[in-house]
Amino acid sequence: MDDYTWRKRLEARRKRRQRERLFVLGVFFLILCGIFFYFSVYTKTPEYAMREMFEAYKTGDMKTFRRHIDLNSITLQGYDDLTGDLFKYDTQLSDRERSLFENFYVLIRRQMCQGAVKVMNTYLDTKQWTLPGGILKGRQLGIDFDILLDRSLIRHTSLVELKNVKHQGEKATASFSIVEDYSQTPFVLKVTLKDLANESYNVGSFDFELFGHKFTFDGFSFNMGGSDWKVVAVDNYKEYLDAVRPILSKNLADYIDNTAEIVYRYNNVFEAEQSEFISLQKSSSGIMTDWQRATVANYINDMIIPSLENRQAELDQIDVPQGAQFLAQLRQESTQVTIMAWQAYVRGMIENSSAALDEAASLHKQELVLDQRIEEIIHNSAVAKNLPSLP
Repeated sequence: MDDYTWRKRLEARRKRRQRERLFVLGVFFLILCGIFFYFSVYTKTPEYAMREMFEAYKTGDMKTFRRHIDLNSITLQGYDDLTGDLFKYDTQLSDRERSLFENFYVLIRRQMCQGAVKVMNTYLDTKQWTLPGGILKGRQLGIDFDILLDRSLIRHTSLVELKNVKHQGEKATASFSIVEDYSQTPFVLKVTLKDLANESYNVGSFDFELFGHKFTFDGFSFNMGGSDWKVVAVDNYKEYLDAVRPILSKNLADYIDNTAEIVYRYNNVFEAEQSEFISLQKSSSGIMTDWQRATVANYINDMIIPSLENRQAELDQIDVPQGAQFLAQLRQESTQVTIMAWQAYVRGMIENSSAALDEAASLHKQELVLDQRIEEIIHNSAVAKNLPSLP
C-alpha cells in the first residue's frame, strides 16, 4: 500500500470516529434533554399528577393517592352538595322546623367535615371505614354520621378510568370515569385541580456506555418553581348524587316493602314476648327468686332468642337489592347485638354477675343506636318517595 492511500484511509477513519463521537454526544444530549424535560416539565403537569394518582389508586398506594387530593377543600364543598336538600322534601316538617334543621347543618359544617376527613384518612391508611369519635360519636349532635356517610356514596364508589386532563393557567380540570358499586351506575366525575406546592428535583450521577464509548454523568439538581397538583373540588358531585340516588331509593323502597310483612308480624311477636318477660319478673319484694331467675332465663333462651333468630332467617331469605345492602346489614347487626345482649343478661341473672349485667346494658345501648338508625333509613325512604323525577 503506497503512502497516499494509507494516509487517505487514516483520514477516513478519523472522520468516521469523529462522526461517531458527534452522534454519541447528540444522543447523550437528547437523553439529557429528555431527563430535563421529564423532571422539570412533565412531572410538574396536572396530567402527570392525575396519572400518578390513578395508578396509585389501582395499586393500593394510598400514600401517593392522598398526596394528590386536598381532602379538606373537597369535603367542605361536598358537604354543601350533600346536605343542601336533605330536608327539602320532608313533608312531616313545618317550614320553620325545616329552616332550623338546615341552619343547624350549616352551624356544624366544620365539625362534620373534620370528622369526614378523619374517616377518609383512616380508610386510606387501614382500608377500614371507622366512624369518628368525640362530639360526632353516636347522636350527640342529633345526627347519625353513618347514615350521612352512606348517603355520600363514598364507601361504594370506584374509580374506573382517567379520561382527560385540561390545563388552564393556574388551574386545571380532569375527568374520571367512575361507577357506583351497588347500582353499577356509570358516571363521569369532573374535578378541579390547583398547584399547591413547590419542589426541587435531583438527578444523581451515573456511568453508562454507548457505542463502545464510556461516559460519566455527574448529575445535577434544579428547581423550576416546583409543583404539586391536587384535586381541590369535585365540580359535579351534586349531579352524581342526583343520578344515583333515585336508583338506590327505588331499591331500598322495594326491599322495605318486601320485608314489611315479616317485620310487622315479628313486631307483634316481640311485643307479646316483652309483656310475658315483664310478667315473669314481677315480685312483691322487688327481688326475683331463684326459681324466677331460672324461669326467665329459660324463657329468653327458648322463646325470645329463637324468635329473633327466626325473624332474621326469614329476612335473609328475601332478595336484597344492591341499594338496600346497608339496611340489610344493619338489620343483621341489630339482631346479632340483641341476641348477645339477652345472652349476657341471662349470664348476669344466673351467675349473679354485675359484669355480665353491665355488658348486657352496654349491648342494649348499641342495639338502640342500630334500631334508631334503621328507623331513620326507613323514614328517609318514605321521604324519598316525595322526590321529584329527575330528567
